[in-house]
Amino acid sequence: MRQWDRNGTLDTKSPVERAARFIYLNKTGFNGLFRVNSRGQINVPYGKYKNPSIFNRENLQAVSSYLNAMDVQILNGDYAAALRQTHPGDFVYLDPPYASFSSDKRTFVGYTLNGFNTQEQLRLCKTFQELTQKKVNVMLSNASVPLISELYDSDFYNIKTVKANRKINSKKTGRGPVDEVLIMNYHSQVAT
Repeated sequence: MRQWDRNGTLDTKSPVERAARFIYLNKTGFNGLFRVNSRGQINVPYGKYKNPSIFNRENLQAVSSYLNAMDVQILNGDYAAALRQTHPGDFVYLDPPYASFSSDKRTFVGYTLNGFNTQEQLRLCKTFQELTQKKVNVMLSNASVPLISELYDSDFYNIKTVKANRKINSKKTGRGPVDEVLIMNYHSQVAT
């Protein structure tokens, strides 16, 4: 199944078969991570699970029922296109690939084909500003790093630093509590 996106087999599969593959690879990959390389091929190593829980019929049926009953629309594309549909008073939560904690350009910062580099962080900040002008309530999470502090340095934003446990890192020493920021264009009682 891992080879399907390399050998063309994925193109012959139905949407249900593709979804089943995604769930299987997500549940059996390292730490439940799903990531692709520059060619759009999954590149997460195998997880070391003795008996992974891959299929939960009740949960899948409950999620399916909810999504259908609430007429939820799932989009696959650029986030900016989806955000054009927002209206004043809407709430948007943005959880991008985080800015790098390191100045090393080889540091991993993307989970998609094209990654999420500094230019993408700048574009996201511009989108955040546009949503603010549109009177959309926005919360964004990101790494607590100088780039993000500079981009969102404004008296209009409510910025809270929170501790978050990192569970995914190839080195055990890279896991544990790190500072992250929640940036809001409204005032909230977010626990720190």
